[in-house]
Amino acid sequence: MRSTGKVLLLVLASTLVWIVVLAPASVVTRGLPANLPLVLQGISGTLWSGSVARAALTQHGQVLVQGRLTWRVRPLSLLHLSPCVELGFITSGLSSAPAGSAAQSGSAAGIACMSIGGDVALHDINFDLPAEYFLRSGELRLGGVVSGRVSSLTWQSGALTALSGDGLWSDARILGNEVDIALQTLPFVVHRESDDSILVQIDNSDLLGQQVDTPLHVSLQTTLSLDGSFHSRAKLTVQSQTPDSLVGLLDVMAEPHGAGLYKLEIRSQH
Repeated sequence: MRSTGKVLLLVLASTLVWIVVLAPASVVTRGLPANLPLVLQGISGTLWSGSVARAALTQHGQVLVQGRLTWRVRPLSLLHLSPCVELGFITSGLSSAPAGSAAQSGSAAGIACMSIGGDVALHDINFDLPAEYFLRSGELRLGGVVSGRVSSLTWQSGALTALSGDGLWSDARILGNEVDIALQTLPFVVHRESDDSILVQIDNSDLLGQQVDTPLHVSLQTTLSLDGSFHSRAKLTVQSQTPDSLVGLLDVMAEPHGAGLYKLEIRSQH
């Protein structure tokens, strides 16, 4: 009986070693929720540590972001039946970048945990991405780099149930047909607004005294839907250093409210 018990323990230990250390990385796809909007191609390595040559986040058939994904399992998390993985992601640029422009890359890294029920929770996500990733519109595009931290993000049953984060939009620009507005650095905070939308709030009032060339006081709220549509409401106040050309542009694009204040509302055409 003792010999049989030892054999069973050895078999169990060997099985656990295979699962944790030697199982092929392709096993990862079998544990993901069916409704998770991810496309994974070119999987290599093991369940313990591996990479995906092309990982794409999609919504209604549209690729929102894609690039190379790497992961490493945190061993102790397996004991709690809620495996956590250290993730790294390097983007490969937008396939829809304007003709003649070089694709800009970015990166993100953090921790993702999955519950037995298939819920996914991300936390401590640090990111550094081209601003163009955050707006999909034929009329406007964004310039500069968006850097920040997502402290928590939870995805349950195909819906966004929690989100909080903050960061900076550096070298911020709004570009379009006959539009080129430079806004220096803009701080922002991010929250969940609904199951399928995100609220981004920007206000640079604290930086106006530090950045003497900042052309506008910007107070803006944007609702970003996961299908790529957006709705922005902005209050823009001119400063003593605001170029006359920008004031003239605001007179055309926005609604004046006196004392240098303009209000602007923009919706995508989705």
